[in-house]
Amino acid sequence: MGTTTEDIKARLNIVELIGQYARLQKSGAHWKANCPFHQEKTPSFMVNEEKQMWHCFGCGKGGDAFAFIMEIEGLEFKEALRLLAERAGVELPQYRGEKETDGKKDRSYEILELSTKFYEKQLWESAGGKKILEYLHGRGLSDESIQEFRLGFAPEGWQHLSQFLLSRGYEATELETVGLALPGKDRGFYDRFRDRVMFPIMDLLGRVIGYSARVAPGGDETQAKYINTPETPVYHKSRALYGIQLAKQAMKAADIAVLVEGNMDVVALHQAGVKNAVAVSGTALTHDQLGIIKRYAKTARLFFDMDAAGQAAAKKSAEISFENELAVEVVALPFGKDAADMGKDDPDKLRAAVAEAKPAMEYFLSVFLKEADAKTPAGKRVIAERAAELLASMKNDIERGHWVKELAGVLDTEERVVRGVVEKVLQEKKRGTTFAERSPAKPFLPKTFDRRSEVLREGIVGLMFVGKGVREIILEEKDPEVNTFLSLHPLYFFLQNASADPIALIEDKTLQQEASRLLFQALDIPSLSEVEEEVREEKAKTIALEYRRELRTELTGKDKMRTLGVEIEQARKSGDKAREKELLQAFAALTSKSLPTEK
Repeated sequence: MGTTTEDIKARLNIVELIGQYARLQKSGAHWKANCPFHQEKTPSFMVNEEKQMWHCFGCGKGGDAFAFIMEIEGLEFKEALRLLAERAGVELPQYRGEKETDGKKDRSYEILELSTKFYEKQLWESAGGKKILEYLHGRGLSDESIQEFRLGFAPEGWQHLSQFLLSRGYEATELETVGLALPGKDRGFYDRFRDRVMFPIMDLLGRVIGYSARVAPGGDETQAKYINTPETPVYHKSRALYGIQLAKQAMKAADIAVLVEGNMDVVALHQAGVKNAVAVSGTALTHDQLGIIKRYAKTARLFFDMDAAGQAAAKKSAEISFENELAVEVVALPFGKDAADMGKDDPDKLRAAVAEAKPAMEYFLSVFLKEADAKTPAGKRVIAERAAELLASMKNDIERGHWVKELAGVLDTEERVVRGVVEKVLQEKKRGTTFAERSPAKPFLPKTFDRRSEVLREGIVGLMFVGKGVREIILEEKDPEVNTFLSLHPLYFFLQNASADPIALIEDKTLQQEASRLLFQALDIPSLSEVEEEVREEKAKTIALEYRRELRTELTGKDKMRTLGVEIEQARKSGDKAREKELLQAFAALTSKSLPTEK
């Protein structure tokens, strides 16, 4: 498999690959961006095109193209291998040693893909499907949009889909696992979705992971209007975003994600040309969903229904978006109940409404002022408390300060009073926090050291990743003490063959992250980063030799003196006079050797 992965990496450009997920800017010998894996204001995420490596100095993550795809798409190695092989045009050999769980996941995706094709066929070719097509056309959807989102129809009846899938060799228990069938008392397994309009939910890679199913017009209205796939090994509603597979590139291009409540709204917006729209599909907006959105956009534009429930959801979504350090805007509908209705009646006005979104605080402040009288003490209190819930969610102090001042002006009160209300809400939030704070990943090795020798060893190892010539001069070292000390670094093993590409040999994720950190640390040495690429390796050799000379001095002098100093103190505390005298003589001899001789 090693040859295959190297072939894939050779055909891919890591800058182009990562550029699909992060906004890279040229910075000397590297490309830099805000890290897509943790929140930061100053870019600490670096990509090196020459070495085809990346590293974030903020969260410690790093590695090659495979490590990046696995991290950002949440894939296992085998899935990342398939994805990158397809992008690179490399045909994979048969993958052996596959885990049973991987095989089950693959079958889950196969079942869901086949089910989607079944539902599509029922929509376009069955008698019941014609009624659903009339409904969708009546909602303003074109055939092209229906096909793009792969909408379908689950026919009335208990086992239409189950019998179809069982005839294709799948087990009833597998259908239950992916949420398509339920066990019954009298009829074995029966279809979960019956007489419903089917909206397939897909992941970032375009694989079907579940469904949102609307009761068919004229169907059994006593049942829930929408039912979704339950939690399964491939579908997790807190991470799913309806339409993300079609919207992600448009989100990145616009730097804005338009968030709506319903699946129909997403389809209507895409049909109207607003391609960066997604929906949360049957759940309140979550931190996981916003984590996905932040990979592609810095602004969340909320486009919810204008009824009371829609506006309450918009306010809650604004708060959680502020907590995730996204800029937040709100779309106000001039007419109509939702985006789907507006898209049917007037697509131009729909596009205009989205384009004219207001900053969330400006929008909600205008709403609060309509709901309470800012001239009365009771009204001021209501407005201040409702606005404070949003202000307390803001992570950006400058933005919060701006709106505190605005609110104080509107309420004709002092800023310190508004800040006091905000602080009270902040304290209440802290006491009532229900989600765990996620700490960034720890680096493989500590960034501070007790000894200068360890700093030098790390620097040498990093420089050895820069080029073959650097590895050769370090490997020529004859001093056994220096060699032994260097060999104690866990990455040195991969550097012992000067002609091999050491990065290609590292498979362990943690070691790969450490290798990327040390490589970028070396390339950022000012005297190295400022030279042309053609002479960079020669300069790196010079620096490595300087580090090696200093390391020899440290190992033969300062480290031994430090060790002797500790042993002398221990002998003194234990009262061992003979041992203390012996160590003091050794210390004096070592000190005299390290002093410069007079000429």
